[in-house]
Amino acid sequence: MNLSTLNLFDTIPLSYLQDKAPLLNRKDLKYIFSIAIIDSVLNDCLEEYQILKIKDETLFRYNTNYYDTKDLKLYFDHHRGKGNRYKIREREYVQNGLKFAEIKAKTNKNQTIKYRIEIKNWLEAKEFIQDHTNILEADLHTSLYSEYTRITLLHKAKKEKVTLDFNLQFYDKYKSVLYDNIVIAEIKTEQITANRFNEIMKKYKIRSGSLSKYCWGLVSLNPKLKQNNFKMMLNQIIKVNTNG
Repeated sequence: MNLSTLNLFDTIPLSYLQDKAPLLNRKDLKYIFSIAIIDSVLNDCLEEYQILKIKDETLFRYNTNYYDTKDLKLYFDHHRGKGNRYKIREREYVQNGLKFAEIKAKTNKNQTIKYRIEIKNWLEAKEFIQDHTNILEADLHTSLYSEYTRITLLHKAKKEKVTLDFNLQFYDKYKSVLYDNIVIAEIKTEQITANRFNEIMKKYKIRSGSLSKYCWGLVSLNPKLKQNNFKMMLNQIIKVNTNG
């Protein structure tokens, strides 16, 4: 990646992003492409997007712990395409050390609703989890760890946020897997139609798809896990990562 490209963007502080586009109730689109074209994609974004900048940094490291039941109910709800399902996670923003308990609820109308609270340790999230999911924190265990680097862009005129995640690593107590040739781009917007980033992706003949990092990470570490409904996206990921 040519870091000088990032310096060409107009910048915004975190407070502006949170005020103008919290997008906790939104529609999502995801794309997978080779990191070899990320500079070209960023150049295409220069005119219409601003970049998040905090303390002179535009690249941010995220650490995430995902939680699920012993029988992986949340994973299998996603695999079945169940409406009104959840992801439960603890996310740490490495540069500033802040931690949040986060719940992403996917409605049966394909709407994503995100809830979160700042925490010092996971036990502080006990009531928060039960209030939003009716799942007891005591019934959950850490099912996956992930790390990645993120760039965050905000459209200058629309409530449209784009995140670009790369250097993805998934691991558990026993093994890890690294995807260093892949970028996961995600549009987060109130209106999914007529967004600019989708037009940029069309230029590179990249179509949107749907596979959460949580499910992707679990399958990467546990190849025998039931994954029939994810096969198409998993094959695409392997192809992009292998070909660079």
